[in-house]
Amino acid sequence: MAEFFDTITGILGLLTWTQLCFLIIGVAAGVIVGALPGVGPLLGVVMAIPFTFYMDPISSMALLMGIYQGGSYGGALSATIIGIPGTPMAAATLLDGHPMALGGRASFAVTLSTIASSFGGVLSGIVLIAVAPALASIAIKFGPSEVAAFAFLGLTTIGALSGGSAAKGWLMGFLGLLIASVGLDPVSGASRFTFGSVYLGSGISLIPLLVGLFSISEILRQIERPMRVHDTSSNVSASMEAFRTVITRPINYIRSSLMGVFIGILPGIGGVTASFLSYRAAMVFKKKGDPKFGKGNPDGVISSEAANSAVAGGALIPMLAMSIPGDPIVAVLMGGLMIQGIQPGATMFLNYPDVIDGIFAVFVLGALFILPIGLFFVRIIVVLMRLPQWAIMSVVLMISVIGTYTVAREIMDLWMLLFFGVAGYLLRKADYPLSPIVVGFVLGPIFENNFRRTGLVSQGDIVGYVADRPITLAVLVVIVLFLAFPLFNALKRKKTNIPI
Repeated sequence: MAEFFDTITGILGLLTWTQLCFLIIGVAAGVIVGALPGVGPLLGVVMAIPFTFYMDPISSMALLMGIYQGGSYGGALSATIIGIPGTPMAAATLLDGHPMALGGRASFAVTLSTIASSFGGVLSGIVLIAVAPALASIAIKFGPSEVAAFAFLGLTTIGALSGGSAAKGWLMGFLGLLIASVGLDPVSGASRFTFGSVYLGSGISLIPLLVGLFSISEILRQIERPMRVHDTSSNVSASMEAFRTVITRPINYIRSSLMGVFIGILPGIGGVTASFLSYRAAMVFKKKGDPKFGKGNPDGVISSEAANSAVAGGALIPMLAMSIPGDPIVAVLMGGLMIQGIQPGATMFLNYPDVIDGIFAVFVLGALFILPIGLFFVRIIVVLMRLPQWAIMSVVLMISVIGTYTVAREIMDLWMLLFFGVAGYLLRKADYPLSPIVVGFVLGPIFENNFRRTGLVSQGDIVGYVADRPITLAVLVVIVLFLAFPLFNALKRKKTNIPI
C-alpha cells in the first residue's frame, strides 16, 4: 500500500507548470462547453485538437483531457440551474438537482454535484493507475451478448424515472426506442420510418432531440409560467453542507464511482448508462427520511455525477492498454496521441512510460481541479441568477440553436429541434417524464445492434450461446432483481396496509 501511494506521489510530481496551466485551461473550458446546451465535451475536444499540433504529448493530453473531464461535469450546472442538461449524461442529475434549485437550494445542489464529480474522477483515476492493464484484459473478453445485456440493464431503469407513474415512464421509454429506430436497419440496410426522406435515412441525431426536449420545452414553459430559481443560503454554508452530505454517504459515492469506472471500460455504452444505472441503484438503497427521488434527494445528484465523472477514467483503460476507445471522446483523445506519433496499446507502456505516467497525473489532477474551478463557477452562477429571467432564456435559446446547428450544419436539425421542443412542452403539460425518452433513444440502438450480432454469432441458438457466457448470465440475474424489486416493495406495502 505504501508503494502504491509513493507511486501516485511520484506521478503527480511529473507535470511541469506549463502542463498544469494547459490542464487548468482545459478544465475551465470544458466546464463552459459542457454547460452549453448542444455543445458538450466532444465538440470541445474536437475544436481543441488543432491547438495541440505543436505541443508535447503530455501538454496535449492535459488540454484535451481537461476539456473531457470539465465537460463531463459542466452539464450538471445547466441541468441544476435552468433544468436543461448541457450533456446527455447530466439528464439524471436534472431529476433531483433542479428541484433542489427551485426549492431555494441552488448553491447546495451545484456544490454537491461539483464535489461528487471531483471525488468520482479521483477514485476512477486511482483505479486507472492501479489496475488499467488487468481491467482492460477483462474487458476484451466482452462480446455482443455482454454489451446487449448491459444495455438492457440500463433500459430497466426507465420505470424508475417516471416521477410517480411507472406506466408513463415505460411509455416514454418505448417512444425513445421508436425514435431511435428511425433510419437504416443496422443489419439489412432497409429503411425504417423514413417516409421517403433523405434526411431521416441517417436517423435522428441525439443533439436536436436532447436540446429540443429539455431546452426549448423549458423555454416555452418559462414563457407560460416563469419559475425563478433562487438561493436562500450563502455559498459558504451551502459548501459546508454539501461536503458533510457527501462524507456521510460514502457507500453511494463509492458504489456509483465504481459502477462508472466499470461501465466506462465497456466500449460503446457510455456515461448515460452509468448515470442512470447508478441513479437506479441509489433508489434501491434509499436512506430513510430522505426526500423522494425526483423531489430533491441528495443521493440522486451524488450517484449521477460520481458515475459520469468516473466513466472518463474507465474509458481510458481499454484505449491505453489495447488501443480500443471506450467512447467517441476517447476516440478523439486517441487521435490526439497518434498526432504526436504515439500509438496507444500494450507497447505504449514499454516505449513511452513517461507519457503514461503523465496521462495518469493529468487525469488525477484534472479531477482535483474540478473542485476549485467548479466552486468558482458556482459563484458566477449565483450572480447570473439575479439577471432578468427573459434575458437568461434569450441567451439559452440562442446557444441552443447555435449549438445544435454547429454539430452537423444541417438545417433539418433546427426543424427537429423545434419539433422535439414543442413535443417536450406538450409532454410536460401532460405530466409525462422526458428522461426515459433519452434512455430509450441512447440504449435502444446499442441493445438492438448487439442482440442481433449475438443472434448471428450464435447462428440462431441464442439461449445455448448465452448459457456458456457467465458474465451475460450474471447481468441477466441482476436485471431480474432490478425488475422484481419494485414488485416486492409494492406487495410488501399492500400486505402492510391490509387491516387485521
